[in-house]
Amino acid sequence: MKKAYFFKNKKKWLWIALGLVAILVRVLLGFSPELTERIYSRGFFLGIRFLLDYTLGWLPIPFVQVFLVGLFGFFIFKIRNLIRTHESFLSSLKRVSLGIVSFCFGVIFFFLVLWGYNYGRLPLENSMQLSPNPLTLKELKVELKINTQEVAEARMSIPNITDSAIQKTILPIDLENEVRQEVEKLLEKLDYPTAGTVRGRMLQPKGILLRFSTAGVYFPWTGESNVDAGLHPIQIPFTLAHEFAHGYGFTDEGTCNFLAYLACIQSKNQFFQYSGHLSYWRYLASSYRRNDREGYTEYFKSLPKGMVTDLYSIDANSDKYPDILPQWRNAVYDTYLKTQGIPEGVINYNRIVMLVKSWREKKDSILSE
Repeated sequence: MKKAYFFKNKKKWLWIALGLVAILVRVLLGFSPELTERIYSRGFFLGIRFLLDYTLGWLPIPFVQVFLVGLFGFFIFKIRNLIRTHESFLSSLKRVSLGIVSFCFGVIFFFLVLWGYNYGRLPLENSMQLSPNPLTLKELKVELKINTQEVAEARMSIPNITDSAIQKTILPIDLENEVRQEVEKLLEKLDYPTAGTVRGRMLQPKGILLRFSTAGVYFPWTGESNVDAGLHPIQIPFTLAHEFAHGYGFTDEGTCNFLAYLACIQSKNQFFQYSGHLSYWRYLASSYRRNDREGYTEYFKSLPKGMVTDLYSIDANSDKYPDILPQWRNAVYDTYLKTQGIPEGVINYNRIVMLVKSWREKKDSILSE
């Protein structure tokens, strides 16, 4: 009886077995970041990129939408079959439970194989020889002052700029390709391969991600980098560059923020430079405000008028899409990051501050030699 039950559900057991093997491989690779970097991140994953980018990447619409609609249809079909099946409650419960477990392990298998093993690769700071450390409040103030000047200069360099809030018309027509090229140029400079052509999609309807406190998301099962279409135009280049960094094999959120920052500020496009500097400024300001609210309030009064206008415009745009279950979202995502070897969880996004500070120090020491 047990043997017959097993063979009747052998496909489901196969997915469970594949998922378990994938998890075991992830654990073993975690003991050797060098091996993960060489075999997966700079090897097998490059083939995955070509496969996804030159199949699903050719579609004119975000495949994630097709994927999710298809997944919904699949569940409806399964529920319909369950209702039509004449069997005992216990038999139905066993079959449904096995199906759910099998599906979950199948999802885990494809997640790890298509992208997730990159979580075990060598940290970016190793190859760049950076030493990121937490900033003291004094260092944070100095960094914020330096960056504020960079933001002001970047904004002034934008052609025909005024003190009015920047509008969507400033975005280049070929935004996706231009941002991708900046990321690829940076990664090649850092000696990282950029196989394939990661797609950068603008997800509709507006607010579909923003309502979950998320500006963009990389979807490993389709290989696409996605940005919420409702995002403020100033945030789009930086956010898109961040998701492209995910697409080229970087998993750490702080690392992707750092790569997006470098790609933007090193661009010849003045608006991209501004997007990078202002996005970094907002991380700095957030950290400063948490540690010294009164000091931040006083400092904010000294900011250039155009910069303040843009900051208020970004806040006003965000207010259009209030969060749905923010605490639930943060708890789930925080747990996910920690299970993937990122102990600080969602706080990891602010790791960009430590990386930029270390990068500045290294750059200054080289210039002084």
